[in-house]
Amino acid sequence: MQFLCGGVGDLLEHLTEQDLLSFTGSAATAHLLRNHGTVTSRAVRFNAEADSLNCSILGPDAVPGTPEFDLYVDQAVTEMTVKAGQKCTAIRRALVPAPAVEAVLEALTDRLGRVTVGNPAADGVRMGALAGVDQRDEVRHAVAALEGSTKRVFGDPYRVDTVDADPERGAFLSPILLHGPDPDRAEPHEVEPFGPVATVLPYDRPEDAVRLAARGKGSLAGSLVTADAELASRMVLDLAPWHGRILVLSEQDAAESTGHGSPLPQLVHGGPGRAGGGEEMGGLRGVLHHMQRSAVQAGLGVLDALTGGRTSG
Repeated sequence: MQFLCGGVGDLLEHLTEQDLLSFTGSAATAHLLRNHGTVTSRAVRFNAEADSLNCSILGPDAVPGTPEFDLYVDQAVTEMTVKAGQKCTAIRRALVPAPAVEAVLEALTDRLGRVTVGNPAADGVRMGALAGVDQRDEVRHAVAALEGSTKRVFGDPYRVDTVDADPERGAFLSPILLHGPDPDRAEPHEVEPFGPVATVLPYDRPEDAVRLAARGKGSLAGSLVTADAELASRMVLDLAPWHGRILVLSEQDAAESTGHGSPLPQLVHGGPGRAGGGEEMGGLRGVLHHMQRSAVQAGLGVLDALTGGRTSG
């Protein structure tokens, strides 16, 4: 297996019909690779696992004071701050019943206010820097694009207090929480800030939450936090066409859950549409996805020879 991180020169021009090109990264780069002249003209097999505007849905039953409400807040903060939000599975859109929006914003603001940013080696630091200054600037531009349709509730993209680190020289960024009062605006469903940023969007009915989730045009991961098994079963069926993986989280399974952004090895990691249309892991299924299959028709003698005598009559 070969792995390249960086420029590839003219390597793609030398791909043939027998090659497989796999990519993990941004949806924009995946689109560029998929449409490369050699890839399209020679039908080079292509597998992409791309970033996506993943969502987490708070169920109508998960009101403040329930274990599910607390789980929702905990998970959102974790996904915003782990790896400084630089994960393709991180929660970008928090879909919340309209009556619970203020409570969610208040709870998230309280939790994010306790996140210390700085040198990860320093005691008490909970979030480090972004991958580089260029990445930080890209996130700032994305936040600026979102602020036309959202209100900033927590954080400042241009100011952050750091522990044992220089905030000007380092690629540090405050966690940023946005509120989009109009969930039908296009920006929250199209602009992805690849950093510690999430937008809270209201919904009225469960079917509205499903519709808003689909506005992401394909996601790697989605989560639904509810204790209502009947509601979850209905929503999962409607969410499934737009997600590679769906986590249903409640007090019942919280202790065993790996969380929204951490799939188990036997689960498919990929997703439709913007997420790339590919799949990774998934046990044997994930391996077969990278292999070519051919059907063979022959007499029993030939089939026995091909399979080492394992052909059934």
